[in-house]
Amino acid sequence: MTRILLLPSDHGGGRGHVSRVVYLAERFRRQGFQPAIILEKKHYDSGVAEMYERFLLDTRPERLVKYQLRKPFKPGVHLKSRLRERPVYNAFNSLAYQVPRDGYWSERLVRYRLKKLGRIIRRFKPDVLVGDTHLLTRLLGAIHHLPVVQITRTQGFPPAPDFAWWGDDESAFIAPDGLGPFRKILDELQLEAGRVEDLLRGDRYLIPAAPRVEPVHKTENDVIYTGPFAHYDRGNQAIPFFDIPSDSPRIYVSIGGGAGRSGEKKFFEQLIDVFDKSDYRVLVSTGNRVKAKNYHKRSANMQFVNWIHGPSAIARSDALIFHGGYGTMMEALMLGKPALVLPSHSEQRANGERLNRLGVGQVLPIWQRMETLTLEWPYGTFTQGAGLGLHLDKKQIHDTLHDLIFGDRYTRLKELSADLLRRMEETNMEKLVAF
Repeated sequence: MTRILLLPSDHGGGRGHVSRVVYLAERFRRQGFQPAIILEKKHYDSGVAEMYERFLLDTRPERLVKYQLRKPFKPGVHLKSRLRERPVYNAFNSLAYQVPRDGYWSERLVRYRLKKLGRIIRRFKPDVLVGDTHLLTRLLGAIHHLPVVQITRTQGFPPAPDFAWWGDDESAFIAPDGLGPFRKILDELQLEAGRVEDLLRGDRYLIPAAPRVEPVHKTENDVIYTGPFAHYDRGNQAIPFFDIPSDSPRIYVSIGGGAGRSGEKKFFEQLIDVFDKSDYRVLVSTGNRVKAKNYHKRSANMQFVNWIHGPSAIARSDALIFHGGYGTMMEALMLGKPALVLPSHSEQRANGERLNRLGVGQVLPIWQRMETLTLEWPYGTFTQGAGLGLHLDKKQIHDTLHDLIFGDRYTRLKELSADLLRRMEETNMEKLVAF
């Protein structure tokens, strides 16, 4: 029985990477393989993937491990710019920003995590490692002599990454020296790396989409387009608010449970200003980040809920407004619905720009001005953008939704949906991990 150890990037606020590997674990188990998943404490304690063998990567002891005898004695990331308000949008241009975000602040911390993960590998004895943007998967494969399969997308495709592919001023920021904490270890393992994305190299690459959705320069042969790593749910549950007979277009709004948007209350207040007494029926899921009861009866044509069955709400809507997360984007494409993306960081914006390029969606900014922030960490300084001043432009949103709903979008969506679903059905799970 093939034993597969799955390592999702699990240090951010969302569940996108975790959800993908949970989906994979189910597909692998159906194939007769034995999957296991490594999770950090937040998702481990939440009960995610309890039906599979799980291992905890507990990073809490790093609060003591990070201290060192040379400067900086307590490594970390420090904001050098003055910031008077919390950003509503974070702009960056490389996966290098993931290194300081995920707490890889020193070589010592990298070695500490490699040691802990090594114990898990020796206990589980996998035949193959599958990483989803986990920065240590390649190193672990080299240390333990295991083949590595990497889940990747256009922005971080290791042979030819294209992060800010849509081309604008976000590409001007100075990325952190993300290889700094890894250089000595890479030299010891005789692994070459010229950029952070090289940490994500593998023996095979899985792209959870179709070529039109995630185009890459296929400089290596072992690239497999698998279709979405997400369950295809036709959305058969009742949505009473949408099931009421009405001539008004139905809009479903979801910001995602892990979107991490600053100022959610202001966001929902402005959303009411945009849609109250409009020609739209608007169903808003707060993701339980703000209690829906705070907005009950604020608008006759709007309903707020803490949670709702997303695929069913999408299926019964005429258009979707969301934050730009991978999972919701794939649900919209598979269910054939146009979407408006209001992103809170650059990766989400990239998904909105892709929908725009495909002719099935649009992306609009939610910030009024962009400021450049300077940050410092043990490997120098770097910059990133901070979108400030939350603003939802009522006319722009109404005009965009009208174009999405009444424009010629549905033929393209039908073709994309068919391509994605075909690739899901035809994916040979045994081939993905056969070495």
